[in-house]
Amino acid sequence: MKYHDNSSFASDSIGIDIDLKKLKFLIPEIFGPIQQIKYKLKNWGFSTHIETISEHVKYGDSQGAIVVKTDPLLIAAYNEDIDCIVMLLFEKRIQERYNFKVKDRLVCVNTFAKIQQLQSDLIPGKNNSKMWTLVHPIIADLVSLDEDKIEKRKNEIGDNGYEYIWQLATDYLKLKNGASRIGKPLYSDQVIPLPF
Repeated sequence: MKYHDNSSFASDSIGIDIDLKKLKFLIPEIFGPIQQIKYKLKNWGFSTHIETISEHVKYGDSQGAIVVKTDPLLIAAYNEDIDCIVMLLFEKRIQERYNFKVKDRLVCVNTFAKIQQLQSDLIPGKNNSKMWTLVHPIIADLVSLDEDKIEKRKNEIGDNGYEYIWQLATDYLKLKNGASRIGKPLYSDQVIPLPF
């Protein structure tokens, strides 16, 4: 991998590809003229946010995510390594495009890092591996058209998995006042207190 740590591998990678139209709708600011030229020249060593996100969703660890609220749109993205959810806040136009319902099942793709302290918005669960202190989730359904792979992963997670994620999400809302992250892929690894 070019942008992510080669020393560890995701146990549940689903190998999805990004769809540029979906990604552009989600995060148009990374599709400026210079970024698009760099993306076309990626084989010559130019790096872009598009390419980094593409590698993330292809090789990252896939887990369940669930719609918690629709106004504003809140999606809880689960990660198994820290055994917790990350609450992501999305713009109104995302809800208008996808018309999500509360408890809709989605898939997120996570990458991890070790920083000095556990990110302040995370509530580690009893199965926390303690290997990582930073998690970066991207909602697969919002960036890819690989519906068969995404649906297959949802079926693997199953009813019990999604019920567990829902419980973590409802517990999170009782303990934390607001979402802590913007859902756009470029920013979803950053803790930014946000009212909702």
